[in-house]
Amino acid sequence: MKHILALSLLSLLTMGACDVDPAQVGASAQTNFRVRSDFSAPLNEDVGWAGALNENVTIRADQPFRIRFEVERPEGSSGSWRFRLQYRRNGADWTDVAAHDFPYPDTEDAETPRASIVACPAFRNGTATTDLLKGSELEFRAGVGISLNDRTQGWRGAGSHAEFEWPLVVRRWADGAVTNEEGDTFEFRMVESGGALMGNYRNPALQLTIPPRHVGGTFVETPGRIGPFQATNGDLYFIMEPTETDNVFMMIKSTDGGQTWQEVDGANRPKTDDLESVDARQINDTIHIIHQVTESTVHHSFRTSDHPTQPDTWAIRDELAASTESIAQAATLVVRSDGSQVAFYVADTVHYSIRSPAGVWGPDTVMDPGVAPKSAGPRAVLGADDTVHLAYYGMDGTIWYRRLTPEGALTPRERLASGAGTTRAEYGAVLPLVYLPDSNTVVVIYRLSDGNLWERRIVNDGPPTPALRITDRQVITDAVDSQQPAADAVAEGKTVHVFFVEESSRSIFSTNDEGGWQPSVLRVDKIAGSWIRGNVYTRRDGARVYGFVYDAGSEGGAGMNRFDEVVLNRP
Repeated sequence: MKHILALSLLSLLTMGACDVDPAQVGASAQTNFRVRSDFSAPLNEDVGWAGALNENVTIRADQPFRIRFEVERPEGSSGSWRFRLQYRRNGADWTDVAAHDFPYPDTEDAETPRASIVACPAFRNGTATTDLLKGSELEFRAGVGISLNDRTQGWRGAGSHAEFEWPLVVRRWADGAVTNEEGDTFEFRMVESGGALMGNYRNPALQLTIPPRHVGGTFVETPGRIGPFQATNGDLYFIMEPTETDNVFMMIKSTDGGQTWQEVDGANRPKTDDLESVDARQINDTIHIIHQVTESTVHHSFRTSDHPTQPDTWAIRDELAASTESIAQAATLVVRSDGSQVAFYVADTVHYSIRSPAGVWGPDTVMDPGVAPKSAGPRAVLGADDTVHLAYYGMDGTIWYRRLTPEGALTPRERLASGAGTTRAEYGAVLPLVYLPDSNTVVVIYRLSDGNLWERRIVNDGPPTPALRITDRQVITDAVDSQQPAADAVAEGKTVHVFFVEESSRSIFSTNDEGGWQPSVLRVDKIAGSWIRGNVYTRRDGARVYGFVYDAGSEGGAGMNRFDEVVLNRP
C-alpha cells in the first residue's frame, strides 16, 4: 500500500492540473454509501433506495442505478479536491470507471466497458447535493451529482463532509465479447482524480444478477431469420453482437429454455464482423448463415449441440459468396434438398449466387440487369420441389414477386403492390416470407407507407390473391437504421402469426389469420421496441410456442435484447 500511495502522490505532484495538497488526501475518508435503484429519482430527495445505509444490494445487468457516497475531509487540509470513481470485479485489480453512456455509447470515443458512468436525466452534471445520508457528524458542504462525466468538480472545505452521487451501469456484454456473470461482485470507491487514495474506506460490494430471459447485446441491423433455432435436445441458439462498439459475430445458446444465454465457441467465431444483414436456415444439426457487409457477402455455418461428432462448433467461417459492394445491406438464404444454397443480396440492385452441393459458389449474377426500378430488400423461402420463392422491394416503392426454378430459371416478375415509400427507410418493406406446405402457399407480407401490413398469397404457383390489410395498428419502420418494419411472420400448422412493434407506443402486438385476420393483442408493453425475430418450435413441455428475441429500447446500442415466448398450441 505504501508503494501504491507513493506512486499516486508522485503523479499528483507532476500533474499540475489540480491544487490538491497530496499530503492531506490520505487523511480523508469515504465513510458511508447508499445505493439508489430508482434511476429517475430527484438527486436530493430521500426516495428510491435499493437498501439501507451501507447495505450491499443486488444490481441487475444492463439496468442503470446510482450510488451516493459520503466523503469526509480532515481539519487543516487545503486546496480543491476532485474525485473519480474506480471499481474492481470479483476482487481483481482496481480500474478507473470511464464515462460511456447507456444504452447507446454516444461519446466521441465510444466504448462499451464492463461498467461505466452514464448520463442521468434526473439532474444535470455538477448539481449541488444536500445532506441525505446523515452518517457523518462533521459540517456538511455540498458535493455534486455526476452525469456522464468521469470526474467531480473541485470541492473545498476542511473539517467537513460532502455527498457525491454517481449514475452507473454494469453490462452483461462488453467490448471484446466479455461477459459479466450471475453472482459477480462489483466494488466501488472514490479516489482523488490523480489516483491518490483516501485514508479510510467503506466500499459498496454489489452482487450482479442477470434477470431471467435477459439477453443483452446488440441486434443484427437488418435481420432475416436469426433464431432462436432449436436443437433436438431443446437447446436454443440466436445470432447477435456483444456491443454496438465491438461488432463481432456471436452464436449464443440457452440450455434452459431461454432463461439464460452464453456464447458458444467464441474462440473460433467468424472474423467478418459488423452484422449489417444476416439470414440463416437450420437444416438438422447445422445452422447455415449468409452474412452481408458493405464490401462482401460471406457464408458461415454452425453445428448445434446435437451434432454427433463436433457439437457447438463453427463449421464454416468467412467463406466468400460474393465481393460486390452494397448500397443497402439485405441478404436472404435458402437451402435446397440436395444441399445447394441460393443467396440473394443487394449491390446497386438485387444480385444472387448459388452454392453447389460440393460447396462451390457460382458467379455473382444480377437478377434484373438494366431493368428499372432497381431493387432491394430481398426475402426468400423454399417451397415445394426445391422451388425458391422470392419477394423484394422496388426503389420506386413497389413490391415484386418471382420464383427460381430447380433448373435455375427465374420466372417473370409480378408486381404485388405500390406505395411502399421511396426512401432508404423502406428498402426492407417485405417481411420474412412464410410457406404453408399443406396448401403449397407462399404468404408475402409487406408494409406500405400508410404504416399498415398487407398480404398477398401465391397458391400452387398461381396468380397472387387480392391485397388484404392484416394489421389494425401502424407498424414502425426503420426504427434505428434497420430499413425495415419491426415485424416478424411465422407459420404454425395452417395458421400465420405476425408479431410487430406499433409505431406510436413502440410496444409489441400480435395477430393471426385463424378465422380471418384478428384484432391485435398486446404482448410486450412499456418498451421502445426496435427489432423482433423469432421461430416456432416445440417446448420441452410439449407446447408449440413462438420464441422470440426483441430489442426493448437500445435505440441501436446494446444491452436491451430480451427473450420471450408466446404459446400457440398446447399438447
